[in-house]
Amino acid sequence: MCLSFPDRPDFVLPLTFVKEADGPVPTFSQPAPLCCPVIQRSSETAVGAVKTVFTLPLTLATVHSEVLLVAGWDYSGGANNAAYCDTYREDLYSGSTHRTGVKTSIPKRIDDSTVVTVFDFKSGERSRTVKSASGWFELDRVLQGKVKPHLEKYSDPANLKRRHDDDSVSIRHVYDYITRLGTQAPGTLKEFHLFSHAWAGGPILADTNEDAAYQPGGSSEAQRDPGDKDPRLKDFDPVNMPRLNDFKAAFAADSIVKVWGCMATTAYRNLIRATASAKSDTETISYNWSETDRRTTTAAKAKTYLRDVILKHNYMAKLSAAIGGSAKVYGAPPGMGANLRAVPLGKKTFNYMYVDGILYKREYDFLKSAMGLVPDDTGYLLF
Repeated sequence: MCLSFPDRPDFVLPLTFVKEADGPVPTFSQPAPLCCPVIQRSSETAVGAVKTVFTLPLTLATVHSEVLLVAGWDYSGGANNAAYCDTYREDLYSGSTHRTGVKTSIPKRIDDSTVVTVFDFKSGERSRTVKSASGWFELDRVLQGKVKPHLEKYSDPANLKRRHDDDSVSIRHVYDYITRLGTQAPGTLKEFHLFSHAWAGGPILADTNEDAAYQPGGSSEAQRDPGDKDPRLKDFDPVNMPRLNDFKAAFAADSIVKVWGCMATTAYRNLIRATASAKSDTETISYNWSETDRRTTTAAKAKTYLRDVILKHNYMAKLSAAIGGSAKVYGAPPGMGANLRAVPLGKKTFNYMYVDGILYKREYDFLKSAMGLVPDDTGYLLF
């Protein structure tokens, strides 16, 4: 059953019918959602005939609310990123988390009728759920594109080409979903999280490349490669997102956006460590930008480069500028990698990503003292 509203996306309640002596009876094939916990049955008499009436008492919040989670395909095979989506969904509903290793309270951002949408780049599907008494009630599940993602060995060029060429799930599907939400229910996207490998250029969701024409220096460098499935810095430019205003409109005033994963660019870490070692801004420092490129500059110039280039020319900064307003966009600090934490609790295991504050203490101390940047409790910075 699909319910349409003027101020929110369609609300789907999948039903099955069970054959009984007096006719088919509608029922849920999964534990009922808390916002529609029962299907009531009654009888009415009209024109001498008795008919059976089934009523679904549905309780929705006055204003729609939504949380959007994205699970990248872990091409190297080390993590099930959908598990991080599941854990974060539980945390945002319960108002508590174990992301630091101990239970702490966090704002409760999901209520009984909040729609939690997940894009899974391994299955290629977009699913929507609401809370049920024993878990989560699936409203719908839809394949994005025409085929499932090609998940064979990532380092094989033939597999890379097929992932590029196939019509399968892409970051464009995520952007389009947010854009539609901006027209259907503006200001209702409360949280947007992407769990995957990542780098300064953004999350690595499908491990695809841009064809040469779309890379820097190519004839179409300003445009997105239609076959590329991963986020790029240019995604929010008018040529690639002509409906940017609708995209922006989807986000709530207090929205939180987070690109989980790494920004473990070795050159960035080398620059930060060399600069942190300087006794004054005028001191000359040297650091390896690559194995064959050793650079020399002053500590002052290195700080300027870090502030004006590295911290501004990355996906999180571009996304933050695109959304605007008071949205908070987080990502890994430059030069730092993410760790994984599993917290077993009874029959459940809660899975988290974090950046290790002990491992990167030197870098964090410098970012705080020189840039005034303080991480959140998982080690991620506000961009």
